[in-house]
Amino acid sequence: MADAVQQVMDTMVPALRDLADKQIFNEREIKGLVNKRREFEYLLRRQAVRKSDFLLYLTFELNLLKLYTLRVSNLKKTSSSPSDHHIEQHIHLIFRRGLRKFKSDLNFWMQYIDFCKKNESQKKLSSIYAEALQIHPKDVSLWLSAASWEYFSNSSIKNARTLLQRSLRVNSTSPNLYVEYFKLELHYIQKLRGRREILQLDGVKSKKMMEDETFSGAVPMIIFDQAIEKINDDVEFRFKFLEACSTFPQTEIIESHILSSLEHSTFKTNVSAYIARASWLLNTSISSSLKVLNSGLSNCPGPEIHEEVLIFMSSLVTSNPSLSPHHLTYINSAKKLNAKSPKLIRLISEYKILKGQYSETKNFILKEIDNDRLKSPETDTIKVYDILASICYKLSDETSGIAVLEKGLNSISWGLNDSKIKGEYVQRVIEYMLISGLEDKVQNILKKIELPSIELGLRTYLRYVISENKPVKDIYEYVVNEFGGGSYCINFFRDCLDAETEIISRRRIWESIVQAEGGGEGGRNVKRVLEEWERDEEEEGEERMAKIIRIRKSNVVV
Repeated sequence: MADAVQQVMDTMVPALRDLADKQIFNEREIKGLVNKRREFEYLLRRQAVRKSDFLLYLTFELNLLKLYTLRVSNLKKTSSSPSDHHIEQHIHLIFRRGLRKFKSDLNFWMQYIDFCKKNESQKKLSSIYAEALQIHPKDVSLWLSAASWEYFSNSSIKNARTLLQRSLRVNSTSPNLYVEYFKLELHYIQKLRGRREILQLDGVKSKKMMEDETFSGAVPMIIFDQAIEKINDDVEFRFKFLEACSTFPQTEIIESHILSSLEHSTFKTNVSAYIARASWLLNTSISSSLKVLNSGLSNCPGPEIHEEVLIFMSSLVTSNPSLSPHHLTYINSAKKLNAKSPKLIRLISEYKILKGQYSETKNFILKEIDNDRLKSPETDTIKVYDILASICYKLSDETSGIAVLEKGLNSISWGLNDSKIKGEYVQRVIEYMLISGLEDKVQNILKKIELPSIELGLRTYLRYVISENKPVKDIYEYVVNEFGGGSYCINFFRDCLDAETEIISRRRIWESIVQAEGGGEGGRNVKRVLEEWERDEEEEGEERMAKIIRIRKSNVVV
């Protein structure tokens, strides 16, 4: 090992001597550099060499290269000498040695590629990319990096195309490869177009240029056609090609070709395809966009197309109020649908409320409830019940509003995994009850609810108690007696602790928190945690009291 290290060190002598002669580094620095390199060389020749050894060596050499570059920039230029590229070449050598040991490490390859790019080692990059791609042919980002370098840095569209075509043979179902290849061809067309316009000084385009298939987008369209052969049922994938077209001028023919592909029978009942086409056509023709929507309503069964059309029109009418009659037409069409979803009912209701049709909206929702169309436990169901309760309060019919919410609590088909959304619904029910002053009814509602769904309701009730300046310990004791103190109550107990002022009550609440957490973090027992709490309680007294006063003064109304 020693002989091999010494042999490597001997090869450095001419370059290091030249560095000293040019006074770029002094004798002490050269000696330190030699010792450091020798130390690293021994590390790299161990039996169980580690990647970290190579990285430390490279970090040292890269810092050395920065220092060398800084000092050389202050010297006058001289003729070439052995030290000119010594450090850079040594870094290349270390990378090569490291990659022989760690071929499968893609990050290591990318570090080497980045170094070559920063130091403009153009001749080495082609071979480095070729080696890396042989070992990592399935890595799409590596193919794209290589093709990008060939086109933008090496100015070779031929090499870039070759790389992307090879990559597609290996990764034939990679959406990103097709889209980036498509963009490359668009960029090349624009580059050629700009070059020809500069050369034609009179500003008149030649007939040949106008008729040339290259400029009409023949190559990008071929790439698109090949892409949809491999990935033929993804609307979003086709839309990415349209988005790519929008970043380049004069791509109307290509855009038309892509849009026509969405009219294929494969997408006859695909809601996303109609909405995507309608969105894109807005830029050119509103009437064409509406025509696509009408076609979608005719061909797609079910409520989904109606939902998407109403959402599309809501955003459109905001910027273009003249389209309101069309919006109303789609609303009326959706109302006639027999199988309405909660989302569709919500969208129709929101439209009617926006128009001030409160009574009509109330009757519409009640009818849908009677027809069992609001039983699925989802966010839109809760929102519809919330809309109905709000209308009842708007019409000064609070009793009906409460009754409606209670009915929803009982009629919605809650499942075992719906505790979170049920908790949100319970929270809304309790908020309306407290607004109406029906605190006694809140406790009756809480008794009917399963434990996992109850925490949001309890915390809502607590906020009301705090805002009314009522004793926090009363609601705490009610919860402990009625529901126990499981983990689902931890946040409720913490809220109680923030608002309670009495030391005895605070200790009881803290004990409940510790027990609910299973004895505290790291398995600490309850007794130890409580002893720690008692030691800290007096120290934080003033700060806690100030916090409690702030909570009380904020008078949070539910």
